[in-house]
Amino acid sequence: MLENEINDVRRTLSDNIKVLRKELGLAQERLALEAGVDRTVVSKIERRISNPSLDILVKLAIVLKVPVSDLLRFDKFEPH
Repeated sequence: MLENEINDVRRTLSDNIKVLRKELGLAQERLALEAGVDRTVVSKIERRISNPSLDILVKLAIVLKVPVSDLLRFDKFEPH
């Protein structure tokens, strides 16, 4: 049960970052550069391989122009 909930949050985070990044016209590499993280960090988050630290979430949220809480909200951003 707990693992399912963790996977749901991971999926939500991944989807929200990807949708927001694409809406801003940013490649993974550009998002990573502007956030001051390695490109592989963004890739791993979007592929649900890695869990970002709070510091990384804050950096990504700033570049994506949303509060950190929005990155974790279910059904917040719908893919177009």
